[in-house]
Amino acid sequence: MSDTMERQNFAPTPAAEPQILYSAAAVRQLDQLVINQQKIPGLALMKRAGRAAFGCLRHRWPEVAEIQVFCGGGNNGGDGYVIAGLAAQRQIPVTVFMGVPVEKLKGEALEAYGFAEREGAELVSTIDAMPAVGKNTVLVDALLGTGFSGALRSPVDAAVAHINGAGVPVLAVDLPSGLNADSGFAEQAVSADVTVTFIGRKAGLFLGRGPALTGDVVFDDLGAAAEIYPQVQGMLLRHTAESLARLPARTADSYKNQFGHVMIVGGDHGFGGAAMMAAEAAARTGSGLISLATRPEHVVASLTRRPEVMAHPVVSGQELEPLLEMPSVIAVGPGLGRSPWSEQLLARAGRAQAALVLDADALNILAGGRVLAGIKRDDWVLTPHIGEAARLLQVSNAEVNADPVAAARAIQEKFSGVVILKGAGTVIAHREGADVINTGNPGMASGGMGDLLTGVIASLIGQGMALPQAARLGVWLHGEAGNRAAADGQRGLLATDLLPHIRALVD
Repeated sequence: MSDTMERQNFAPTPAAEPQILYSAAAVRQLDQLVINQQKIPGLALMKRAGRAAFGCLRHRWPEVAEIQVFCGGGNNGGDGYVIAGLAAQRQIPVTVFMGVPVEKLKGEALEAYGFAEREGAELVSTIDAMPAVGKNTVLVDALLGTGFSGALRSPVDAAVAHINGAGVPVLAVDLPSGLNADSGFAEQAVSADVTVTFIGRKAGLFLGRGPALTGDVVFDDLGAAAEIYPQVQGMLLRHTAESLARLPARTADSYKNQFGHVMIVGGDHGFGGAAMMAAEAAARTGSGLISLATRPEHVVASLTRRPEVMAHPVVSGQELEPLLEMPSVIAVGPGLGRSPWSEQLLARAGRAQAALVLDADALNILAGGRVLAGIKRDDWVLTPHIGEAARLLQVSNAEVNADPVAAARAIQEKFSGVVILKGAGTVIAHREGADVINTGNPGMASGGMGDLLTGVIASLIGQGMALPQAARLGVWLHGEAGNRAAADGQRGLLATDLLPHIRALVD
């Protein structure tokens, strides 16, 4: 019986549902359903939003001595005026920057302005008129809402620069001004410490620049009924530790062939370490058997570092061919390079019967179109970063950054299988839809981190997980291990520092 047939059957047991993330248009639909079906007037929702944000501000900064609120002209600005009015009621000095003249305010926003004025909030129309920022001041960003796209215009651009340069805590209402609510793209945007968002979680808070700009995200449904949400289509699912399916516990009579045989293919001249790290990551994630197909010069180092890995010297694709009958999963790319040797190995591995994980230069070679041209596979996982994604789609990095969900879906449509577009908000696209996972930290911006992720995902597939589940769990394990490894500091974090934490988390 083959290794593949002997692997344990995997039964997913997620403990909680993932969070549904919505587009800006979908959130507007939710708003209208709450208003029309629950008979909650728009002004009442605005007051609820203002109270929720003000309550969060007081809870987070109980010693606040002064508040400055920056208001735009739409409902987001209306929320800001409610916050200002509530602060004035409680005798907290509050100044409001009016980004839009009062004569241009309409509907609920105008009524909220009237509330702030009646309660005695100080209203100013220029940034120069804002008071100096003192001790225990909190700034509130209520300039732009979910409808924003493009570049900031005057006077909002000056207000955003003022907020970011103040050096005091910032609370953003619904989302930081300048951040695209759908894609997370931002050229110039408020950098908040806390973002209080309402009705539906906006996808852009968790994508692209979102995680770097939002600070802590606090969600308040403003009393929206549970039956409202199924009526509106979500954009993607956000998985957290609680919603991820895990590997089952091993039985007392387990044996190695039940847990997959992973082969790492890579390690061209000068890049042997990448392949070794991927192999060790697969081993620490729990694979039963690990093979490494690499340049002959790297075999001794591999055996010295990790003798449990079966290292095979290969000098051509022809030598790799007979080795491909052994593994249940093949990971190609760590340290692969772009030489003729690299292309031969990818060409042979890409036509093997085993499931595949492609990373790094395997993706760059694939993007070149000479190797595996036109091939689609349902049983492979592609793991590009922004640059590799751009090459796979033959577009610019800026186009991928502008809409990472669309880019991941386009790659998946082009090549099939599962696509992991890596970033602060990692997007996972597959046949059933798309997911996002936010884990990790800036200290992981160092060499070798992607090689570990490749090994982790390959190991999970070999242990019986379906590809989308392996992708989700692998991304989370990798990022959470990075967070634990960075407990004493992010600078100087090395990829191999994650390995003991991966082993602890996977059990």
